[in-house]
Parts: sequence; C-alpha cells; structure tokens
Amino acid sequence: MNRLLTCLLGTGLAATAALAAPATPAPAPAASEFPPSNPAEAIAEVEAVVRAWAAAWSARDVPRYLSAYAPEFTPARGQDRLAWETDRRARIAGKSAIRVDIEKLVISIRGPSASATFWQVYSADKLSERSRKTLELQRVGNRWLIRRESAGG
Repeated sequence: MNRLLTCLLGTGLAATAALAAPATPAPAPAASEFPPSNPAEAIAEVEAVVRAWAAAWSARDVPRYLSAYAPEFTPARGQDRLAWETDRRARIAGKSAIRVDIEKLVISIRGPSASATFWQVYSADKLSERSRKTLELQRVGNRWLIRRESAGG
C-alpha cells in the first residue's frame, strides 16, 4: 500500500511524495543513509537539486549544469550523450544571458526515484518561453541526478 505525503516547502509550493509502506517495520536509517527517516527531507533534497540545476543553467555554468545529469541520462530525439553535451555547451555558451525560473514545482518520491514537474520560465537574449517540464531523478549514492527529462504535457 502506498502513502501519499504532501508538504508545503519554504517557497510556498506544494510538493508530493508517494512512499511505499514497508511490509515489515524496519529500523530507521541513520542520518547519512537513504531514504531519510523524514520524507520531507527527500522532497527538500530534490527541490534543492532542481533549483541548483536551474541556477547553474542561468549562470551559464556548463560544468555544474551537466553534473546534474546521471551518467545513464539518455537525451531525447535519439541523440547520443556526447553529441547532446556538445550541443548544450554551444547553446549555453552562445547566449549573452540566460534566466531559468521554476514555478509550481511538484515533487513525487518513490524509493530511490523522484519526479519533479514544474513550469519552466526560460528567457535568453530575445527568446522567452514558458513550458511544462518534468525531470525524472534517480538517487545515486548520496545525490539525486537527472536520468530523463521531458517537456510539454
């Protein structure tokens, strides 16, 4: 059976985490283990990762932006990872200014996987657009990394 937890984060945005109820009670994990004993901690961790990803993109900090992606991240449109990274570097470096804002962030957690759905407000040079975006994240060691992203919907 799943339990659903909705938290209001410090930003005033609602985040939701779906957690599988354990079949048998297990001892609470230590503070450094995953999952955190408090599901709101996992939600806060994912929110911090999503906002840091947007901040790196806005700062045109390509190494920090790319470090948010898991090694097994598969780009859309059949592009291979190296071609995608080359394209992202060129697109980000080619802009005089970039601003990426996150609105109406909703986070769902299921074990070591998370989904972050939000409205992305992107502006760079003369382009400005608002679109729906979903980032699928995976817990890798002590970090959440993006394994898939999709726009629209």
